[in-house]
Amino acid sequence: MSIEELRSFVTLAGHLHFGRAAQALHLSQPALTKQINRLEDAVGGRLLERGKHGSKLTTFGERLVPRAKEVVASFDRLLTEARQEAEGRGGRLNIGSGSYTLDFVPRLIVKLRTQEPRIEVSLRDLSTAEQLDSLQKGQLDLGFMRLPLPATVARELSVLPVMSGQLALVLPKEGAASKVMKLGDCRDLPFVILSRERSRGLYELTMKLCAQHGFHPRIVQEVSELPTALALVRAGMGVLMIPDCFWRPHFTGARVRILPGRAAAWAAGAVWRRRDTNPALLRFLKLLQTENVGAASSRDPK
Repeated sequence: MSIEELRSFVTLAGHLHFGRAAQALHLSQPALTKQINRLEDAVGGRLLERGKHGSKLTTFGERLVPRAKEVVASFDRLLTEARQEAEGRGGRLNIGSGSYTLDFVPRLIVKLRTQEPRIEVSLRDLSTAEQLDSLQKGQLDLGFMRLPLPATVARELSVLPVMSGQLALVLPKEGAASKVMKLGDCRDLPFVILSRERSRGLYELTMKLCAQHGFHPRIVQEVSELPTALALVRAGMGVLMIPDCFWRPHFTGARVRILPGRAAAWAAGAVWRRRDTNPALLRFLKLLQTENVGAASSRDPK
């Protein structure tokens, strides 16, 4: 039994006339007759009774029609979905995103959904280390994370830079920090910091940058969420170091100072397995390229 034979049977059951059914199927009448005969041999019973004025379904044939329609419709859906997925117009895409691309990635996914609504997208908020681990385990198709990548994994992965910028100091408007103009002025001030577990790259970059200015930050509070950290700075607990892309003009009760120099620079990129052939991933990468994000910058320091 083949899907072509089932499709011919369903069509013939609708027309009950071999000539009209053959025309609808773009077959010759003898070819249609052979298909029905093969189907009857396969199922072991007569499906139609032929007559001078047309054909009539047997009782067995009448009982088989609804199930045959279901099989043909299911096969057609499978074929359509498979073709869409093969063309990158369907399927599933698992994406990881970290703090650096907090706003950029959702906007990109909205554009993808507009262009290809049949692609199912899962977005997970993960640190760079968690994304790399998930990529290696096949749990993610693509991650947006801080660059550069560790040398131990770089050979297995492809990278497309998408954002860059500078670190910035967030300072309370009142108190001792109100006169701070540069990082070196913060050696005696308390620090609020995003935890190493939440943003390992930012944590390590903060430590490195402070060391270059001759001090180790006096951390009074580690937090896992940026809104909490900003609230603590506004309350006067300490100063905070963040990528400049995190800062928004509508934030009140705090000031921002962009830190100059290459040492305070950061970059983020899209990362995926080099040999991944997921059509949905390839479609997403095309969108990234058309958005011309490879050379994009989050914001010019001011």
